[in-house]
Amino acid sequence: MARSIDEARAAIRDVLARSGLSMRALSAAMGRDADYVAAFLDPRRATRARPTPEDLLAASDATGIPIVELLDAVWGIPPGRLADELGTSEGDSLAEALARLTVAERAEITDFARFLADRPGAPTSAPGPRFARRRRREVAADDGA
Repeated sequence: MARSIDEARAAIRDVLARSGLSMRALSAAMGRDADYVAAFLDPRRATRARPTPEDLLAASDATGIPIVELLDAVWGIPPGRLADELGTSEGDSLAEALARLTVAERAEITDFARFLADRPGAPTSAPGPRFARRRRREVAADDGA
């Protein structure tokens, strides 16, 4: 479902809050004029075009916020849709690709998905290598390895 312009504005305000960037810095990161974000966020001004996917990719690179989150927040493109289409682009659905993983690999992906889901407002980084190694050892012990 497409996002309204007000929802897109709220999403860009969220990017600013999460990243700590100024409006000018985010505009620059997206390769836009210095006043682009300020003008986009101001409902009293003539409506500026919402950030393009290319703009959002640049914002993702500058902020560390995943592009799929930004596409969902600004344009209403759900991450699941992207994942499903990417999974089928090589002939497999996401479910088929996951089915080929080992029990330990699926457990690691499940843990990571829970980690991402349980972090409201948290930075968008993955758990560190020590967490992954510890979880692999736990899963291997559970499998009897």
